[in-house]
Amino acid sequence: MVKFSPAFIDALLERSDLVRLVEGRVPLKKKGKDFWACCPFHQEKSPSFSVSPEKQIYYCFGCHAHGNAIGFLMAHDRISFPEAVTLLAEDAGMALPTELAGQTPQEDFRPFRQILEKAVKLYRGALSENSVAQQYWQSRGLHPDTIDRFELGYAPPAASFLSQQLGRDDNTRKALIGAGLVSSREDHSVYDRFRERVIFPIRDGRGQLVGLGGRSLDGREPKYLNSPEGPLYHKGQVLYGLHQAREGLRRAGRALLVEGYLDVITLHQAGLDYAVAVSGTALGESQLQMLFRAAPEVLLCFDGDGAGRKAAWRAVQIAPELLREGRLLRVLFLPDGQDPDSLVRGQGGAALEALLPTARPAIDYYLDELQRRYNIAAEDEKAQFLREARAFLQRVNDTTLREVYLHKLQDLCGMAHAIPVKRRGRESALAPARGVRARGKEGPSLFKNALRLLLNHPEDPAWQELEKTLLPFAADPMAKNLDATLDILANMTHLGSHELLARLAGSDLAEICYALVMDADADAESQEGTLMRNEISGCVQRVNQRLIKARIDYMASTADRSGLGALTEQERAEMVQLTRRGRHKPSES
Repeated sequence: MVKFSPAFIDALLERSDLVRLVEGRVPLKKKGKDFWACCPFHQEKSPSFSVSPEKQIYYCFGCHAHGNAIGFLMAHDRISFPEAVTLLAEDAGMALPTELAGQTPQEDFRPFRQILEKAVKLYRGALSENSVAQQYWQSRGLHPDTIDRFELGYAPPAASFLSQQLGRDDNTRKALIGAGLVSSREDHSVYDRFRERVIFPIRDGRGQLVGLGGRSLDGREPKYLNSPEGPLYHKGQVLYGLHQAREGLRRAGRALLVEGYLDVITLHQAGLDYAVAVSGTALGESQLQMLFRAAPEVLLCFDGDGAGRKAAWRAVQIAPELLREGRLLRVLFLPDGQDPDSLVRGQGGAALEALLPTARPAIDYYLDELQRRYNIAAEDEKAQFLREARAFLQRVNDTTLREVYLHKLQDLCGMAHAIPVKRRGRESALAPARGVRARGKEGPSLFKNALRLLLNHPEDPAWQELEKTLLPFAADPMAKNLDATLDILANMTHLGSHELLARLAGSDLAEICYALVMDADADAESQEGTLMRNEISGCVQRVNQRLIKARIDYMASTADRSGLGALTEQERAEMVQLTRRGRHKPSES
């Protein structure tokens, strides 16, 4: 896994222009100091998606989507973190680090990509000159515009077709080998890997060529041949058709995973343009993660035969950790003897769409299949069934989903539902009790305002005076967010709003913090940065007074319940000291 240093990410975000990046994909309109648009991540009629050129972040007040330039690229273009960083670095003219996390210096793969692009053009040209290959595509019912959209081609039978067309010099030879287009003989001569095959170019999520797939026309085995594993092509990290499906995935909010290249192409031609396929391998965890990045609902579509059911079982086994709140994973089996390509060509796209509602939740499918393996009428086999099913369900990340299925499991086995008991850990003598927190009626505005000021001006020295150790005693939930943000700030060498917001990206704090700095009402309260900065010192004093009171109340409550002896000597001294300080209370107006 490629890792980039925080310093590199900070520098990259500093040189990126989020407004320009977003505007290239979503029409923006300036309103005040920010830019607004209808959110690209959910359907809406009036703009609630805001982009801040000053903070270089975006936030949607409708669906709460939020992030920086890297997050936007990942969400909008459906690409991974390393891909988004690479794309931004190329756009900003920044060189990627040559050594990442102790890895060897990165190789320049541009020659491999360039030779792949040239090869695809040659194969497309060869298709226009070969009637047999043209007839094959026509026999599959593909229209000319579909052939163009998927860049389908043909590799002639000549073993040196590419070498003859592209050259035999050392650099070309190395590029051909690196791109997986040719193979080497013992005498170091090379021959084309793809011969007498129709060609399927394979692009990654951002449209870059990574490899090829080929289907034989002369009956030779293997029937399908893919590029070898190499610098560009990793079959476990590729989804065929993902680049072409980007808009369909966003519109439908659903991804349909099928088994073959032709399945994808036929479905797209029939209007089901959210279909993708694995590339020469069984579905893996990396590919399933890519699917969930592309859409919240994933349908795994398999043939109804034994091989299809075996593939579905393998796919469901890797799913539990990826089943989080808001994600749906379902399994769809087609009628026996049918695959998506044959079904759509024979009955039309509507026939397959009509089957989609019959897809079953993946966990239901898992439990059904597991029941086939055990006779739960026999107590010993029921116990084994329960052990395996519980172990599977414990891996499910969505706690509500897990609870629902644990209840279903007990119903299946005729067992009474256990009432979950929350085990309370031993509380520290200094931790605020739940009853004490309930006593204080503190308005939320003070800590919320403090956090907003901190996010906008983290470099102000007044923050050093804040009584951070007392924050856990505040009843306001915003105090916890303020505490966590101060922890992040403490580990930063360069104090600035832009850098702090960059560090918050991807954390649990990101949504609430981004919402605060983008809040139009908050901006209206303090339009000028100077006025905002003038608030900080007074705000810190008021927060400290609130925290002192909360701490005193906690210790007083402990003494009321158990007597002064329940307080340590240090706590009694602290109570006296804080009480004295609390008498010098500044106005909270």
